[in-house]
Amino acid sequence: MPITSAPVENVPIDDHSVSPVNRRSSRVRVLAPLLSLCLQTSLGAACIAWCAAVAQAQTAQTAMSPADRSEFSRALADVDAGRSQAAEPILRRLAGQYPANDQVNEAMGLVYADLGDMTQALPWLQRACQDAPDSALDHANLGAAWLKLGKAREAAEQLRIAARLDPGTAETWSDLGQAYMSLQEATTAARAFSQASSLGMKDPGLLYNWALALSETGDNAKAEQVLSEIPRSQMSDQAESLAGEVEEKLGHFLPAVQHDQNAAEKNPSEANLYALCVEYLRHWAWDGAERTATYGAEKYPGSVPLKLALGVALYGDKKFPEAAHDFADLLHADPNDSMAADMLGRTCGEFAGGNPDCDALESFAQQHTENASAAVYAARQVLEGEHSAADVETAQKLLTRATDANPKLADAWYELGVADVERQQWEQSAQMLEKAIALRPAFAAAHYQLAHADEHLHRPEDRKRELALFQMYSQQEKDEVNARVREMTVFLTGSHP
Repeated sequence: MPITSAPVENVPIDDHSVSPVNRRSSRVRVLAPLLSLCLQTSLGAACIAWCAAVAQAQTAQTAMSPADRSEFSRALADVDAGRSQAAEPILRRLAGQYPANDQVNEAMGLVYADLGDMTQALPWLQRACQDAPDSALDHANLGAAWLKLGKAREAAEQLRIAARLDPGTAETWSDLGQAYMSLQEATTAARAFSQASSLGMKDPGLLYNWALALSETGDNAKAEQVLSEIPRSQMSDQAESLAGEVEEKLGHFLPAVQHDQNAAEKNPSEANLYALCVEYLRHWAWDGAERTATYGAEKYPGSVPLKLALGVALYGDKKFPEAAHDFADLLHADPNDSMAADMLGRTCGEFAGGNPDCDALESFAQQHTENASAAVYAARQVLEGEHSAADVETAQKLLTRATDANPKLADAWYELGVADVERQQWEQSAQMLEKAIALRPAFAAAHYQLAHADEHLHRPEDRKRELALFQMYSQQEKDEVNARVREMTVFLTGSHP
């Protein structure tokens, strides 16, 4: 009479602390509960068979009187009928009278498990294993109890014993696979799930778990095959989502997005909608990503991942002011959100200054002096918009702080050079621009500004050389926006489209 093992759950998305993630890492992945014989299902036959075994298997030390045996049978019938509370005092009396009877101890453990008190159940199940060390069922139930308590190592130890004693029980192998998955031993888990399947266990939960383990070992072709054995009508949203991931890893975009759409339709959870957005983003399907992210952000207004996905979709579709508004909203909601600040800074650099959504960059940079990129973004907004001499001084201070924090940031040296051009400090400007070019030789804009400084420094040959380099590198930068779109998409999804 095995008890049901618990689902193994990952931590769900935290809406308030999001870092760059790959396609699936933010998704809730739950090992589906497997359909063992359990206290809630099909216990009648199990109890009858078990009671018959009790009558035949007692030693002189543990044998019950006929009256107690009858009472024990009635208590088991109460458990089977869902009246565990009524059975508990009877079984407790029998446990006191027959302390070495593993069947009574096992029944006590199962009653407490049925009542949801695994802490109470555990010592009874341990005692049953001590009384009958060769009972595969006792070890299997103890292993399942440990699994419910989140003690995967202890669960695996007991389930290995149970599998050795009775290698023909599929439920034991399935629970053992779950224990190995909790221990992040996917290869061993896949073998255990395979063994359960070979013994005739074909329910969707087992197939899902097996496919998940196979995918984590990199065997996505086999995972795809296993998932295909689940009838379409029994595909859960988790199974659809896993199938989407597997198809994506195999390079099958259209089946991947179809599975992700199925998952979102079955359960429009934040995780499923985000996974679908990411699938669209990875392949630059901006309209699909924008529609899904807009719907998701309306359904889950506090979701940072969906808001980020929406901003990236707008950016990818070159709707830069709309994307800036989205990222600015995130930064206003959390003034310490460095990802939102970075996304906003990248976006504001794509269109002319003066957009009020970009004003948040300077405040962020002033409060996060260690963030060199933020300082560059903020200074760029100052210099590209309408500004005074005092504003130029502010920008220069920001940029000096950026170069102190990260001396290898070419954009910071470039913006310093631009600020010096405004102040007509040509020699200093040339020095700053030369540092930017040394860090990024194909920096077309820096070559152009350096040619401008060389003109004022009366260096005609240098000016001619820099203009030629500007012409050469500017041709190479024709696809620069696409390169930046790719960079931002990779930044969010963790993989190249």
